[in-house]
Amino acid sequence: MFSLSRCPLTSRVPLTRSYARRLGTSLAAVLLVACGDDPQIPTAAAPVSTELLTARVGAVLQNVPTVRITDQRGRIIKGLLFRWRVASGGGRVVNDTARTDGSGVATSGGWFLGTAAGTQTLQASADGISPVTYTAQATPGPLTSLVVRSGTNVSVPVATPLSAPPVVRAEDQFGNGIPDLPVTFAVVQGNGSLTGAAQVTNADGIARPGSWTIGTMAGVQRLNATAIDAAVGSSASATISITAQPGPAVSLVKLVGDNQRGSFNAAVGIPPGVRVVDQYGNGVGGVVVTFTPGANSGVVQSGTVSSDPANGSAVVGAWTLGSADTQTLVATAAALPNASATFTANASASQFDLEVRFIGATPSPAIRQAFQSAIAKWRTIIVGDLHRTSTVHQAGLCESWVPAINEIINDVIIFARVDSIDGAGGADGNILGQAGPCFVNVNTRLTSYGIMEFDSADVSGLVADGSITDVVIHEMGHVLGIGTLWNFQRGFLVGSGGTDPYFIGAGARTQFAALNTQTYTGNPVPVENTGGPGTRDGHWRESILRTELMTGFLNRGSNPLSRISAGSLADMGYVVNIAAADGFSFRAALYSFPFNVGTNGRAMHNDIRPLPQYRTDAPGRMRRVGGSQ
Repeated sequence: MFSLSRCPLTSRVPLTRSYARRLGTSLAAVLLVACGDDPQIPTAAAPVSTELLTARVGAVLQNVPTVRITDQRGRIIKGLLFRWRVASGGGRVVNDTARTDGSGVATSGGWFLGTAAGTQTLQASADGISPVTYTAQATPGPLTSLVVRSGTNVSVPVATPLSAPPVVRAEDQFGNGIPDLPVTFAVVQGNGSLTGAAQVTNADGIARPGSWTIGTMAGVQRLNATAIDAAVGSSASATISITAQPGPAVSLVKLVGDNQRGSFNAAVGIPPGVRVVDQYGNGVGGVVVTFTPGANSGVVQSGTVSSDPANGSAVVGAWTLGSADTQTLVATAAALPNASATFTANASASQFDLEVRFIGATPSPAIRQAFQSAIAKWRTIIVGDLHRTSTVHQAGLCESWVPAINEIINDVIIFARVDSIDGAGGADGNILGQAGPCFVNVNTRLTSYGIMEFDSADVSGLVADGSITDVVIHEMGHVLGIGTLWNFQRGFLVGSGGTDPYFIGAGARTQFAALNTQTYTGNPVPVENTGGPGTRDGHWRESILRTELMTGFLNRGSNPLSRISAGSLADMGYVVNIAAADGFSFRAALYSFPFNVGTNGRAMHNDIRPLPQYRTDAPGRMRRVGGSQ
């Protein structure tokens, strides 16, 4: 048995070796080594620094949390194990555990705050003593975003204030709201107005303008908000979008189709249409509009139309003129008893003159009838008077079989014959017919006369299978300029000779776009890029438009002369009635069976005749200016 005579505790309690083993290892070491006269018992832990701890979220505190341990007499204790634990707010410490040093101090090594702004706590503890709690205030980080919290993507009537102004929140990278930042609001789309455009974010980072009154223009209106964090030199913006809905309908405004010229008993070129508008001129959808012809003013198709929600437009399906010289069409709406719109059209017989003169043997009645049908077809589409052309020249000027001419041509003359060209042949190899313009008027740059020639070896087959009329209409179209005058002192054909030729006339392109329900994405209007010089660059592209009459191939069944062809004539200078064109569908064309397949084929092989072309001026002087393309 032995004792530590200088320790009061051991002077009263003999310390045997077995009793020492029963003491804990750490406490025994403290008592035997450090107690001096008395054993050291840890009794208190205190923070080394008590100043307020503050830092941005996610940052390390500049003051490292530390504690000092003392015994019952206030003496420091060395080597005692301490534990550090983040009690709230997230974050972490460098040292989860640490022993007191020679000064009785245990350090955390550093405290990294968590990402949530506000109060965060850290605790230090050791066995037998009360924990020490450090408290830090985590402030928001630098401005990184301005977030729209409410008031966007809503629909309100035009010219009205929002019931609740939009709300934005300035946030750091962790989504903490940042207080006391200036925010400026500004209208960037629409003609609305603001009050309280300059604001400061509140304690939660929230800002809102005083009020936002929506402008008078229907559609999307936008408000921009910008916050500035001057302390770090950063800024952030947000856009608030609303949809302004039109107000109540008040009137009908004429949109298209007024003051047209047309032919008796034929549809006008542009179906008339109105726009239903509110007091600010915004289109109003869902209003039923009725189109009613006046006395002797023909008939309409789809005469009752609901206005389009997108723009307020209401367009009659078609207006076929009657017998009056001046005709009217009145648009009304039951919902607007005091509103109406009256359209006017002046009607007359077609003023376009087209004459065919047969040379040589008289064709069969079926062929003559096909020519008459073709003339009637083109006169329903071309309705305006064209030109008078004084023409004097000897026989055989354009072709050896063309007679001499000395007259003033009223619009267009076509010399035609049925004779041998290349004999009967295969579906894709022989020439059925050829045509083209020969003389053009110096002012209009349009055909004054041309030629049409059909192979006598093939016409009986064309008559037998019922395709003769379509073929004659097709060839007559070349005389009038389709595929032959596109680039005659014009520039409508782009990419000639290449892989993707196309026609750029605005009229044809407009009609192509209206019919393009299959969303053809190439250059409009596609022109034929295969075949020989009498086929490619002079027809619409068969692979796209298929059944359209002015492609280079005749198809089984219907071969409509579409608005695209009529539009191309308007581009060249003809006065046309677009509505007289045949109905045409991309979908129907897409699923058609090409007539140029197999032994029953009808390829319009090299049907554009490369003729010399002459220009004739008013006194009848002629000058050669080129040849068919």
